Amino acid sequence: MTDVGEQCRIRVLGDLAVGCGDVQVEPPGGLAGAVLVVLALKLRRGVREQDLLASVRDGAGKPAIASEQALAQHFSSLRRRLPVPKRVKGGPYRLDADAVRVDAVEFVAGVRKLRELSGSPGVAELAALIDLWHGDPRVCHPQVDPSCWNEVFACRDRLLDVLVEADPAILRQLDGLAGFLDLFSGDRACDLVRERLRAPEPRRILVVEDQMAELIVDALEGFGFSCLTVRSLDEWRRMQREREAEVKRLAGALVDLHLTPELDDQGGLEVVEWLARHTEVPASLMTMAPPPGDLVEHTRIQRARYRLVGIVYKGTPKADFSGIRLAAEILVSPNARDRRRRAETWLEWAALRADDQLLSTGGSRHNPDLEQCREDADRVRRILRDGTVEEAEREVQDFLRSYED
Repeated sequence: MTDVGEQCRIRVLGDLAVGCGDVQVEPPGGLAGAVLVVLALKLRRGVREQDLLASVRDGAGKPAIASEQALAQHFSSLRRRLPVPKRVKGGPYRLDADAVRVDAVEFVAGVRKLRELSGSPGVAELAALIDLWHGDPRVCHPQVDPSCWNEVFACRDRLLDVLVEADPAILRQLDGLAGFLDLFSGDRACDLVRERLRAPEPRRILVVEDQMAELIVDALEGFGFSCLTVRSLDEWRRMQREREAEVKRLAGALVDLHLTPELDDQGGLEVVEWLARHTEVPASLMTMAPPPGDLVEHTRIQRARYRLVGIVYKGTPKADFSGIRLAAEILVSPNARDRRRRAETWLEWAALRADDQLLSTGGSRHNPDLEQCREDADRVRRILRDGTVEEAEREVQDFLRSYED
């Protein structure tokens, strides 16, 4: 038996691992390993003989240890390598709680301590709990009855509730959070945390502008905006490669159509097209040189094709900063009017893409899918006009799911 003076650590939140002092010990496998996991989960209380027999299962979900004598043999094998006190006849099986640390026990205690905090938990408290997990124990230990994990997963659910309520800025500092959530595929509670993690910073926007970037940023930051500034198409392409996650968290984007002094390019369209295809960031296009022709029709088509909330005339020779501020406000504002406008932008973009796709595959004549798509889009337009903003946003999301690529 290991010297009880040594501190042993047992990991069960993942594949079984055992370390005593500074030495990693080969963990027991098979039924002896399952017995150790059950004893580790009941570190303080121990486990009665019949409960331990019932907690170790075979592939069919039936008790895997045939007799009390077989259980005693497994227990004896654990005593030869771990701090396991000799069992008193008739008493529970147990580990030496003073000589053993178990990650699951620490996790449960840590989650309960969150309630004692005077305020919201910080990065250190949350990271310490998340970093204890290395796998889904229900998968890693199939011979342990699932009910043995009830307390652990009740605390995991409480931790997820805390994470859903946490400031997204805190969540983004948790390096292990994405890996922790990925342990539980298909778990809706984890999806809610992912959505929270992706939540944009309320008033941080991208400004893509070559000539007046500093002036526009000054005008916006004076009204509570935080700006991420790009001054050329090359700089944008670098940011797209190197800071994609940061871009995706932005609350909005103001993008100049022309990114050269000669105004002979349309580089901004590359930016807004990428944002539309790869992010949920609402964007508006800025220009001081609108194209000739029917501006109303041109604007309608461009907004739908590039998912633009608006196209803003910057003004010349003097910039209209109040108009630019208003455009930025529409991108991030929580009021119903602006939410409705952003929802309309999503609908028209999705409807145009679906229309193009269905035309390319089925033509325009006798195409029932195309007809149904257009009817659905018209129905959602009516709700956008007459329904509540919550109804409108919900219906737009349903349309997007129905006609996504």
